[in-house]
Amino acid sequence: MRISDCRISFRIVLVTIFLWIGTASAQCSSSSPRVGFQADFVMVQHQLRGSFRIVNDCSFVVSRFDMLPGIDVKWWSAVNDDVYSFLSGKTISDAKLAGLYSNATMEVTLLKGLAWEDIKVLSVWDSATASNFGHIILQLNQSAPPPTSGGPVVEAPNFPPTLGPSPLLAPPPLDDGSSSPPTSSMMGNWEPTMFENCVALSPSFRVRWTLGVVPGTVDIGLESALTKTQYMAFGWAKPGITEQYMIGADVVVAGIDDKGFPLSEDYFMSSYSECNWDKSKPAGVCPDSFFAGTTSGLNNSEMLHGQQIDGITLVRYRRPLASLDINYDVSLNASQEMVAVWAMGSLAPDSMRVHFTPQNHGLPQGVKYGYLNLTLGSSLDQCFGPLPASNASQGNIVVADRGTSLVVTSDVAYEYPNPPNPRKVLYINSKEAPILRVERGVPVTFLVQAGHDVSFYVTSNPIGGSGRSSSKIYAGGPDAHGVPTIPYTLKWLPDRRTPDKVYYQSYFQKKMGWMVQVVDGGLSDMYNTSHLLADGQVTLFWTLTSTDVYFAVRGERKSGYLAVAFGSGMLNSFAYVAWIDDKGNGHIGTYWITDKDASGIHPTAEELFNKKCERVDGVITFEFSRPLKPDCQSGQECKNVIDATSALKMVWAMGDEWSVNLTNGNIHTIVSTTPTLIYLAAGAAKVEELQPVLEVHGFMMFFAWGLFFPGGAMAARYFKHINQDGWLRIHVYAQTSGVFVTFLGLLFAVAEVKRLEFDNVHTKLGFVCLLSVCLQAATGFLRPPKDRGLLRTVWEYFHLMGFSPGLHMWLY
Repeated sequence: MRISDCRISFRIVLVTIFLWIGTASAQCSSSSPRVGFQADFVMVQHQLRGSFRIVNDCSFVVSRFDMLPGIDVKWWSAVNDDVYSFLSGKTISDAKLAGLYSNATMEVTLLKGLAWEDIKVLSVWDSATASNFGHIILQLNQSAPPPTSGGPVVEAPNFPPTLGPSPLLAPPPLDDGSSSPPTSSMMGNWEPTMFENCVALSPSFRVRWTLGVVPGTVDIGLESALTKTQYMAFGWAKPGITEQYMIGADVVVAGIDDKGFPLSEDYFMSSYSECNWDKSKPAGVCPDSFFAGTTSGLNNSEMLHGQQIDGITLVRYRRPLASLDINYDVSLNASQEMVAVWAMGSLAPDSMRVHFTPQNHGLPQGVKYGYLNLTLGSSLDQCFGPLPASNASQGNIVVADRGTSLVVTSDVAYEYPNPPNPRKVLYINSKEAPILRVERGVPVTFLVQAGHDVSFYVTSNPIGGSGRSSSKIYAGGPDAHGVPTIPYTLKWLPDRRTPDKVYYQSYFQKKMGWMVQVVDGGLSDMYNTSHLLADGQVTLFWTLTSTDVYFAVRGERKSGYLAVAFGSGMLNSFAYVAWIDDKGNGHIGTYWITDKDASGIHPTAEELFNKKCERVDGVITFEFSRPLKPDCQSGQECKNVIDATSALKMVWAMGDEWSVNLTNGNIHTIVSTTPTLIYLAAGAAKVEELQPVLEVHGFMMFFAWGLFFPGGAMAARYFKHINQDGWLRIHVYAQTSGVFVTFLGLLFAVAEVKRLEFDNVHTKLGFVCLLSVCLQAATGFLRPPKDRGLLRTVWEYFHLMGFSPGLHMWLY
């Protein structure tokens, strides 16, 4: 065999060995005693639900997985289910949970070197807010029956959320395609949020059910986006009825009462009206027990679990398939199609009665009420993803009003909004960890009396307890602590630079507080100064710092766009234009304007900050901030420097429409008639008006340069042949009068503006003209006699040409 053939054979063998090693290493063993373990996720927040199963030593499968989006969601492990264990937990997989999940199935691989014995609690964890969306305790539930056996389930007494009965889901298929159930020793906790079947009754109302958790019964879950004192009703129409399905129907009314407790009760519908509560002649939608004349014994719905999380209410109850109440209940046949009825509406609580009164559901059909044919024994899963909650409750909200103090205390946690949490949390005005809503520009006063062991502060850190970290502190700190007898007074003023969302927390302990929503108040509250610009159609607001200026501009009439510019007019000015596009998005553009048509409007690269633009009822308001001196090296925008100590001239314009690609149709339809002088540092403004004394200055300059000087020059040029001495007198008198009037006009102008500064072209050219006049007057008195020959000729040329530059400058 040749050497080349040997080399090829050796390479083939080597590649085969490496492939075999790679295949062997890719395979995962199933030696852990936890392989096959199954459980349901505990729903904590973000509508998380799903089933969990350990596949082998290095992976697990999640099925029927629902979750609302988070920020930085990952698979997490902890040694226990308390807050400190979660905070000190760690990531167990490289897989990230990004976006919305709807009835998803996924297989997740553990990090290399991690074993199931290292994981006590598996959580879906958002690191950005230290939030537990849901978790599983990897602990065997020896009392749990296998999925096919049924058996007693313990009812949870507390709300919300509480452990309820096991829905006993059919296990997900195994790797070989079978669905053999695990033994009871391989089962964890089954959660009351999980059901085998689900049907969407409307976009905001679902019914879930599982048959046979207890033989001869059905567990039903009613789920909807409800507020307190609203109800969900679901049940069955009277068998054999073909119209008016509600009459004679057997329904369960469920919901959350005004005190926050779940309820479910058996009702009978004798007519389309509210219950009349007339014991002698009951009619309407009344409890079965009221029709029967008894206070107990006929409520055949057993309330098992209730919760209200993320604005979604879920009530789980159990009822028998065959009821002994033949008068007011409908017996169910799981294998037979039956007509189900449902409705949503408001409850009318009455402290004088034990029961609630469901009010008429109203219209339209398919949204407020409806019917459907349903077979309980069929396998149905028509619910995809979490139920949307447009009216999701944000929990407790405290608004910081002007002139009121917020009392900060600490107490035991009951319904902390961002679990997990410590045993003791912060209360504001006796509300547990509320959302605090403050307005920019409105001072907030805290009376901190949570104890000397709790230091209060407002921070960018959503977790708190990190006084030594790089998180920004807006108010408070390690010294902000007090007790009821000696509270600590903390003052805070949110401003334009405060983010929309910050947090109040304990400086040393983690997760005791919650969120601060910083909203825009009135513009007059958020800015130090405001002034109505010329013509009263635009209001300007501003706040000045040492390096930046913050502007807000509000139109006082409807328009398609609104613009302001620095200058005496729109021409040769730096302009800021705000408009709303066809999609409703606001824009702010920067421009250098050199002409009145579209070709003279040049976009600039000026960088603006804190931009905001909106249109309400046709009126545009926009805000932005910018440095006083642009941070740039080249470009027209680098010249747009603001001197806060000098008057800034500002004009405005409005029009019907604006766009990125400008046309002559973008030209304004209304514009300010005169500039407004803005004194940023002084916090003042006034409309620039033509001053009467300056009018006198201009009138006198017209007489001097428009009449006297040209008249004297014309007398010297054209009257010499008429009168030998007359023309000279006219010339001298005219020029002398012109010099006198010029100096007099100059004195008027200096007296009016109270200064003489050469900071503009007008003053500079005027000074040159005045100097030219003085030289002409001096040369006139130094005129040599005619018999001096050459000297006389030189003087005449100098005297004639010396006057021309001044005249030309005046004309300019």
